[in-house]
Amino acid sequence: MKRRILIYLLCLILALAGISFHGGAVTYLFFRLVLLLPLFSILYIGYVMIFLRIYQKTDGRSMVSGSPTDFYITLQNEGPFSFSALRVKYYSSFSAIMDLPEDVIYELPAGASVKKKTQLLCRYRGEYQVGIKKITVWDPFCFISFTFRIREPLSVIVAPALIPLSRPDALPQAIADHESPASRTEPGITVREYQGNDTMRMIHWKSSAVMQKLMVRERTGEEIRGVGIFMESHRNSRRMEDYLPIENRIIESVLSLSEYYMCDHIPADIMLQKETVIRKSVLNASGFEDLYNELLHYNFREDRNIRQMLLDPECRDLSRYRMLVFIVHTWGAEEAALLDEINVSHIPVSVQLQEVPS
Repeated sequence: MKRRILIYLLCLILALAGISFHGGAVTYLFFRLVLLLPLFSILYIGYVMIFLRIYQKTDGRSMVSGSPTDFYITLQNEGPFSFSALRVKYYSSFSAIMDLPEDVIYELPAGASVKKKTQLLCRYRGEYQVGIKKITVWDPFCFISFTFRIREPLSVIVAPALIPLSRPDALPQAIADHESPASRTEPGITVREYQGNDTMRMIHWKSSAVMQKLMVRERTGEEIRGVGIFMESHRNSRRMEDYLPIENRIIESVLSLSEYYMCDHIPADIMLQKETVIRKSVLNASGFEDLYNELLHYNFREDRNIRQMLLDPECRDLSRYRMLVFIVHTWGAEEAALLDEINVSHIPVSVQLQEVPS
């Protein structure tokens, strides 16, 4: 294109020189043609933008992240003249178009169309735009090009993927673990702080020595509801490119862990932040489906954090659980100290810190 622009400038200089030193009908005609060439190119590009039709669709608007689906694209020329050169650019931050490179140049005769069938792969859960993003149009002389966004981009709802777990600590990026001191002294023994109506024979002396206060074993027969799973819903950025991968990883981890405990016949309560903290109980397939549908449209927010969740009345009584699991992307000393303060029964705790590889 740079060479063509240089040629045009050279022609313009020659035309100016011709009318300045020689004149004549031919020289003035050449000068007018050189001046009208950019106008013709602009009008042609406008014509293409008016008569170009773009159609794209998937086999369904709802998709699953990480699973390709059939994708159809049609470029239609509905005008009386041919399109000389078109190039297509796709959305690529969160999705990928298989086998359709962006460097292909399309030419469309009048009334003709180009139809392509390929596959679309969406990487993350959420609702966002996929497929064709921009069209670049060249004039017939490849002198001027113009790139514009299409008027009706395709938006899809992508459901989170379900990743089977062979064991509960096999979550992707499970790189942090936090346990209360009492839970480390004797695995399998759940203890809590001594209360006035407890008998001396229930005191767990090893845990008491570690905690520097009287601790007692949980009495057999007490109702233990299973596992409590706490999902962080803080949005760490305003840019979709930053927050979407992390949120996707957190939700997929919560679903995978919930399914694991459901298949192992261990009740699980999943704590989610909305206006207040809500509890989703997963005891069977029906409960898991309810959780999945909830997380499909769940929104993270910048004004939420894990400390707010721990201070909510719904999360104050932790003694009902045999284990606590936190699925988070931030965890520091402040969160750990608050958890130790409210976890008076010293239930074993696992913190799964989710991070997205750079």
